Amino acid sequence: MPRAASVCLVGGCPRRTVRSGRCEEHAPPERAWARKSARNLTRDSAWARHVRPRALVRDGFACVLCGARESLEVDHIIPISKGGTWVLENAQTLCTSCHWEKTLRERRQGATGS
Repeated sequence: MPRAASVCLVGGCPRRTVRSGRCEEHAPPERAWARKSARNLTRDSAWARHVRPRALVRDGFACVLCGARESLEVDHIIPISKGGTWVLENAQTLCTSCHWEKTLRERRQGATGS
C-alpha cells in the first residue's frame, strides 16, 4: 500500500514532499556518500600531505621491519583507536605484509585483553 502524501515541513509551504520531508524547492542538495565529518577530512588530508611523506623520507623509503622497498604503507605505531595521534612520531613505514601481520597481532592482543 503506498504512503499517503505529505506536506512540506517548511512552515507555510503547501507542496507535496519528494524527499527528507520537503518539497523540491526546499529539499537539501543530493550529496551521495558525503557523510564524512569535516574533522576526519582534515585529519586524513593532513596525514596524507604532511605526515606520510615525511615518514617515508625519514624511514628511507623502506619497511622498518624487513627492509622491503615495494608496496609501502605508512602505519600508526599506536592505532588511533587505542589513543594514538596523527603526528610524525606515531608513524612508521611498513610493507603491506608487515603491516598486515602487525594489524593481526594487535587484533589478537585486543581479543585477549593484554
